[in-house]
Amino acid sequence: MEILLNSFKNAFSIDVDNFGKIELSNKPALNCEYDIRNVLSVTEIFDAEREATEIYRIYGKTEYLSLLNGLKLDYKVFSDFFIPQLAYSKNILNSFDFYLVRPAESGYTNIQGNTYLKLSGLTGYTQFTEASVGYIRYFQVVAKPSDFEIYAAGYSNNVYGDQAYAFDFKIDIDVSKYLDNFNFPLTELFLYAQYKPTMNGYYTPEKISRTTWSTVGVSSVIEFSPLTMNIGDYIQTITGKIGDVIGYAKSQFYQTQLSPQTFYVQTPYSAGRLIWKYNPFIPFRLRYFADELNRVNTGTTAYDESVAIPYYATKLDNKTFVWRNILAQGITDPTTNVGVDYPFVNKRRYLFSNIILDISPDLSDTETYNAFKNIWYSRNATVINAATTGDINDIGKPCK
Repeated sequence: MEILLNSFKNAFSIDVDNFGKIELSNKPALNCEYDIRNVLSVTEIFDAEREATEIYRIYGKTEYLSLLNGLKLDYKVFSDFFIPQLAYSKNILNSFDFYLVRPAESGYTNIQGNTYLKLSGLTGYTQFTEASVGYIRYFQVVAKPSDFEIYAAGYSNNVYGDQAYAFDFKIDIDVSKYLDNFNFPLTELFLYAQYKPTMNGYYTPEKISRTTWSTVGVSSVIEFSPLTMNIGDYIQTITGKIGDVIGYAKSQFYQTQLSPQTFYVQTPYSAGRLIWKYNPFIPFRLRYFADELNRVNTGTTAYDESVAIPYYATKLDNKTFVWRNILAQGITDPTTNVGVDYPFVNKRRYLFSNIILDISPDLSDTETYNAFKNIWYSRNATVINAATTGDINDIGKPCK
């Protein structure tokens, strides 16, 4: 085969050299070991990649513990609350909508002065010495019910024989873009369990209420109707945002929950109604802040310490910053014994949580208390005190 020049292919073409010339030389050179050998630590690379990633996949197992679980969809008499239904019954699948939520980036309500702390008996806490430290914290949606899967866990029942469930969120949760109202990076996300009132066909429908606080920390309970929310929306109703109460100490870079949110479910039946209660915000721990407080004055501190100030540090004045470091994955603080070590695969941290969703009778309600106080075991003392006739070693074996 012969390669023709361009001028032989076309009269107007110009002959060009299509190949670059390579100069071959034979000059000796030193072989430097530091140029050709690099020692890699797989552990260091793994830790660096895990710390650089703030993407989570959240999954887990949950149990629904309540007399309302497994009941008929309407209640006629008090005994209906104690008779399990095998089909067409209330359960975790049809009684709740689940959202994944985070502390809101803005909009917290300040509780004036130390009024709430005095009501809570927390004025002795050394962290809370500032003039105004109480806030109503609100939440925003990160994942909707359509992003949430829940299903019966195979071969899994609790000690009461009720079915346990597995759950997971179908989307990745990147928390690197989220900060709360005080510019704190997120250390927790929350599973928000929104109860769905049943339209009781025999009596009036179920009702649901929530706790709310005034700007001086006085709590009250108001009725509301659940709303459908989208990603970025505040957890709210037409009567306002839903939150809890936290304490915040700016100079200590510290905040903690003082009062959780409580939901109340009212279930009517022939003799009146019962009140049940539960906490709708269930935490998922992402990470922890270290116990040690860091404080830097940029006017007097060395340069290498000043440049180490993290993006989330709190500015106390023009030159002073305070913060607490975020504990690395796999590290446990020796003073507080806290830390997390979640599996890290495919650039994601896999957070497993084993949670219990419990709805209990509100015995502070007089009518509910009076209904349940009539239940006592002494009426069946003969049965209770009767000696067993079987052998404990036969438990779990087929009946004879």
